[in-house]
Amino acid sequence: MHIQANYSLKKHNTFKIDVKAQYYVEINRQSDIAVLRSDLTLASLPWRIIGGGSNMLFTHDIEGVVVHCGFKKLKVVKSDADNVWLSVGAGMSWHELVTYTVEHGLWGLENLALIPGTVGAAPVQNIGAYGAEARDAITRVQTLNLYTGQRTEFRNAECNFGYRTSIFKQELTDKVLVHRVTFRLRKLHAGNPNLVFQPLREELADIPKSDLTPKMIYDAVIKIRQSRIPDPEIFGNAGSFFKNPVVSPEYFEELIYDYSDMPHHKTLDGNYKIPAAWLIEKANWKGQRHGKARVSSKHALILENLGGAEGQDIVELSQMVQDAVDHKFGIHLEPEVIII
Repeated sequence: MHIQANYSLKKHNTFKIDVKAQYYVEINRQSDIAVLRSDLTLASLPWRIIGGGSNMLFTHDIEGVVVHCGFKKLKVVKSDADNVWLSVGAGMSWHELVTYTVEHGLWGLENLALIPGTVGAAPVQNIGAYGAEARDAITRVQTLNLYTGQRTEFRNAECNFGYRTSIFKQELTDKVLVHRVTFRLRKLHAGNPNLVFQPLREELADIPKSDLTPKMIYDAVIKIRQSRIPDPEIFGNAGSFFKNPVVSPEYFEELIYDYSDMPHHKTLDGNYKIPAAWLIEKANWKGQRHGKARVSSKHALILENLGGAEGQDIVELSQMVQDAVDHKFGIHLEPEVIII
């Protein structure tokens, strides 16, 4: 454990915003929290948790203690004829975990390849892409209380998973640190490919479904993501900036009357989910810029730092996009990214 003062968070957020933390510390074990809390100066300050910073937009320097889980150990905790349970340290790179699973012929995470961030962020955000969500494979989440260091384990049903949210992002935000996550994955003979996402089906149309492997899905997902999503190492971004909005059946009927080509998906509760990227593009904001910030010309759902942008520049751009979509469609876009 090493405490650093006046620490730059530029390499800890994918927007590449250069703000500083008053104190930054990487926690690896339960006892680290008690040691930190014994320091009266640190204990009196606010504490904030960050993972890989892939879903955060910093707009100012951070007062207090920024905490990061550095525990990266992966181990097989259980295996039967059809399944494998992996316990993974929260500090491990998410894509590194997905790569490990497909290399070992395990089904469950392959649709979530190339998502930036850490394993610990997966249950917090309930990350999802291409017809899959983290909650589909998570069985348990082990946390450390950020005040006492007490270890608590949450079963899947106790995590209150929702669309890009969980109990860790709501009631327990900055109160518990995700330390380990356990995943239940299917062995090669026992699993099936998830081809709900149409572009993924089209990419793999020439291969019989029975011949597909997790690695083939993984490779196809990476190919699609790289063609659609800008590399955050080139243009800082956090992937999808806005959630896809959900509207009532009544309002959907009004919209589809005016926009017959509007893509949509009917949810289990009878409402309709509409792609935010389509709304932004129809509002003529794809590729538009505000100072050193831009709506990506590759994918309208992504806001980019073209180099040297401040967090507030990106916030202002997001508000312009929200206003334009609200004015044209009467729909408010809710940020998926956490603005700090």
